[in-house]
Amino acid sequence: MFSRIPRVFVLASIALLFLVFCTALYLYDDAPAYHATGNAQVPTSKTEEHWDRPGQDGVFQDVKGDGASVATDVDPAASSTVSASTSSPSTDGPAKPLATGQGHVEKPEQGVEPEKDLGHSPGQSTASRPSWAGCPADVQFLTRAATEKELTERIRYTRSCMQPVFSAKVDRDEVVNISEPIFKGATELDMLDCWDIQLPRCSPVKLTVPNPYPKGGYAHLIFGIATTYERLNDSIPAFAHWLSGTGSKLIASVTDIEEKNRTEMGYLEDEFQAAGIDAVVVKPLNPEFKTSENHFGVLKDMVEYSGPETQWFAFLDDDTFFPNLKPLSDALAKLDHTKDAYVGTLSEDFSSIQNWGYMAFGGAGAYLSAPLAVKLSEKVFECIKESSVSEGDIIIRECVYTKSKAKLTIMPGLYQQDIRGDASGFFEAGLRPINLHHWKSWFEAPVIAMAKAADFCGDCFLQRWRFGNDTVLSNGYSIAKYRDGLETVDLTTLEGTFDKFNGDFDFSIGPLRKPYSKKGKKSYRLLDAEITQHGDLRQLYVWKGNETLGELDEVLEMIWQK
Repeated sequence: MFSRIPRVFVLASIALLFLVFCTALYLYDDAPAYHATGNAQVPTSKTEEHWDRPGQDGVFQDVKGDGASVATDVDPAASSTVSASTSSPSTDGPAKPLATGQGHVEKPEQGVEPEKDLGHSPGQSTASRPSWAGCPADVQFLTRAATEKELTERIRYTRSCMQPVFSAKVDRDEVVNISEPIFKGATELDMLDCWDIQLPRCSPVKLTVPNPYPKGGYAHLIFGIATTYERLNDSIPAFAHWLSGTGSKLIASVTDIEEKNRTEMGYLEDEFQAAGIDAVVVKPLNPEFKTSENHFGVLKDMVEYSGPETQWFAFLDDDTFFPNLKPLSDALAKLDHTKDAYVGTLSEDFSSIQNWGYMAFGGAGAYLSAPLAVKLSEKVFECIKESSVSEGDIIIRECVYTKSKAKLTIMPGLYQQDIRGDASGFFEAGLRPINLHHWKSWFEAPVIAMAKAADFCGDCFLQRWRFGNDTVLSNGYSIAKYRDGLETVDLTTLEGTFDKFNGDFDFSIGPLRKPYSKKGKKSYRLLDAEITQHGDLRQLYVWKGNETLGELDEVLEMIWQK
């Protein structure tokens, strides 16, 4: 039958089949490629086809070069192995490889050739910098902070070395004059090339500082808080600074515990244990209680988990922070813990006292002696029911006043810190705060890094020195450089830098002086701090430049050499 078909039709059919076959090959070759990445599929667009050879652990090999590259368009369902091994995509342009030549290279934006270096402006952020881990040991602290805090790629760097002279006889309130300037020998550093960084040498300046706090035990103190699971988990690093290894116990009432499963609660307990914190996580006494009511209700659990050594029971907010427990313990030791005692401080803002009354404000802590704590723990439900309002601080006050004869004892050194906005005036006034509060809400302060000074030289935290004729160091917080010099600066008064600048603060931290403008005062704020394996303290003070104007960030690294 086929022999009867004209030869021309046979040839046409063969040609048509050939065209169909070629077209299929072309379409298949041009189809989007998919690669196995865990359980997810990662599409690679045609414009990025040279990224399409997956290597080990889902890292895509760049066939145009020798280095490894990372796909940044991974589906959210991709395995954790990939997300853990990749860097965040840059918003400032293509990231540059590590100086070691072994880092990942970020995937370029579509249409940008990966081998083309678009360059960076000097004042551009280092958010897309490679990892600091491969840098020389001497610059790892600097490069790590520059990466994590997103400093500009080039910085103006100064190094200042201090030789502490420890003494038990230090006038903490004196602002000692140091004749030589603190800013000298500034140099410009490229933070993208850590192997090329040459840190300048510095001659140490002797500064007399208090002795370090002794490694004492504080098992006589027990602390109680009531907060949500998330806020408690976020607070663990701050708690660890002042609670880890102290012997003090923390009782945490998790107000939303009914919404959490055993795995989540187990994770929380593991985090406390890993941080070296002796913590007990408990349920609220009544699921209907508000967080503020649980603030007082946790007292029953505190008494239950206390021991014969417990002398003081402290109610805290979850953002109450102690640079060290030694000053608190010393202040409480001046009081008789065997008698009923109710201890705390007022708000610095007189209008808050007018609104809420005369009581121990919770951010500074409310402290009950052991006899009073035991007595009131038996009245917890009664006091919460009878209270005129549901605020925890007021419930404590009313329970103390109606169930005992104790009255509020004001403790100097405690601060509620009811200040919003720029809190630099408080921290630069030479105060000696036992505690800090509101540091991650009403204002921002890196309290864990700040308190490294307290770890290093005790009461030297926030101690002040004059350098040259225009600069003041407030240890652990800032270095302030005054344009017109120090002759007209009244260091005996507090600068009213915060939002509410009026007479409401005069009774507590006044008198206040007017704040300086940014032109009149250049402030280098503490960015990070660490205590090295050798026991030295390293601090980074930073003035942030205007990135829009291409200004470099300025960094002064202060090294306290033991």
